[in-house]
Amino acid sequence: MITNGTAALRRLTFPGYRGPLLVAALLTAVVALPGGRLHNEFTLLPVYMMLIFPLLLIGVVVVGATVSWPLTGLRRPGASALLGVALGCSAVLLGMSVPGQDLALLGVGVLTLVGLPFAWLLWQQWSVAGPAGGPAGRWRWAVAPLLVAATVLTVTQYDPAEARLALARPALTDWAEHALASGEARPEWVAGYRLTETELTDSGVKFAVAGSGMFAHHGYAYFPSGAPAHGYYTPLGNDWYEWSGPDRF
Repeated sequence: MITNGTAALRRLTFPGYRGPLLVAALLTAVVALPGGRLHNEFTLLPVYMMLIFPLLLIGVVVVGATVSWPLTGLRRPGASALLGVALGCSAVLLGMSVPGQDLALLGVGVLTLVGLPFAWLLWQQWSVAGPAGGPAGRWRWAVAPLLVAATVLTVTQYDPAEARLALARPALTDWAEHALASGEARPEWVAGYRLTETELTDSGVKFAVAGSGMFAHHGYAYFPSGAPAHGYYTPLGNDWYEWSGPDRF
């Protein structure tokens, strides 16, 4: 048992798994520190992408010149590539699951999904990649497209933020009712949300979700007696509302 566990741990430290481990560590850091410097840097990723777009074009040309055309005898995607796709899709879904969206998580996801195909094509040219055919199982060809298609379908046909709120609503309601009863609302982690700017207001309680939005704070509010006349609140049902603050630029 110990030997098998040690062998599995050693496999994860192989060079082929370092990419997914790096993405997983990056994703964990962005989620755990929604107000940290790393999160802020990835929030500005769209701006950076515009600035470095010429370098990206050069990278595409370099990769294209490195790959042998036509592509024949392609090796099947390995576990590390499929794990990277899964992490990229997870980052996109998490980024869409908060009010106003989390652009840092979306940046991690998009960067991973865009960079993986180039890394995979380069891997095809390495002799260490193994013989043509690669890992066993032709099903491997279908995994990445299915993951991406499922992600696109989810974010276009459904609202990840609404689904996440539905799951977290009981815990958030308990927190809000306790805040109203005690007269104190403190920032804390509740049901996977980092609550910030918590305040009691108009016979209710409101908070911002850390990491959401780029130019304005976004969050939820709980008003058992109905939303106040002033302010802009979008009803979500069960006394919950969504709100957004003024632009910060």
